[in-house]
Amino acid sequence: MAIALLALAAVLPCAGANDMVDALAAPLRVAPAAGEHALVRRHAIEPLDPSLDDEAIATLRAERAELMKTNMYHGTTTVAFRFDGGTMCCVDSRASLGNFVGSYATEKAIPVSRTTLGTMAGSAGDCTYWLRLLSATSKLAELETGAPPSARRNAEYLAGLLSRQPEGLDLSVGTMMFDDATLTYADNSGACLAGHLFAVGSGSPYAYSVLDAGYRADLNVDEAADLAERAVRTAAARDAYSGGIVNVYFADKATGTWRRLRRLDDLP
Repeated sequence: MAIALLALAAVLPCAGANDMVDALAAPLRVAPAAGEHALVRRHAIEPLDPSLDDEAIATLRAERAELMKTNMYHGTTTVAFRFDGGTMCCVDSRASLGNFVGSYATEKAIPVSRTTLGTMAGSAGDCTYWLRLLSATSKLAELETGAPPSARRNAEYLAGLLSRQPEGLDLSVGTMMFDDATLTYADNSGACLAGHLFAVGSGSPYAYSVLDAGYRADLNVDEAADLAERAVRTAAARDAYSGGIVNVYFADKATGTWRRLRRLDDLP
């Protein structure tokens, strides 16, 4: 998608970039697959129909509640915090489908620009789609202004996009957006919260206990990486939905860019 957007940006006036992105981000009508369950087909098409009356909407909500009883629960552990040297982040890699492990090696840190990285918590498909779309819009903004937007501005834009989506899409997106100077949490409710330390996902209560005990603003890079890694390891040992591979990322104040510091394949 990013390649397609950049190809269009090369031939279209930059003033139209926002309109193009808004069109891509708008909710789409989904054609039902052959043999698709009737309830799923109804929810794929009709919630976006503005002609529905209150009774029809109530019926759809009741049917949706019935479908949710078979929801495949998922979880993760992602942590990030700011310190004197920049921003440190650590994520696991397990993607869960209820009682099953859907993937052992999911990449839960998605590049938004050369200065900004976003983490993934919630639905892997939703997070991947919206963060990749955000990456494309960030590149278009960089082409217009000469510099990529800050992590905070990217998070605010993403929160605005997600908050405008219909409730019937049932999005599940929670991300920490960070660069060397800012750290911001955003999710599909439209929440956008700047802070100095976050843990997101089903393992976050365990991770917070480690972070609260060991965090200091004057940590050096190795100490900060050790703390972030220890927080995710502790959560993975106690949370069934977390595990896989430890990935540690660092947004460096000295260079203004992010890089991966560690990739360790030894979580439970």
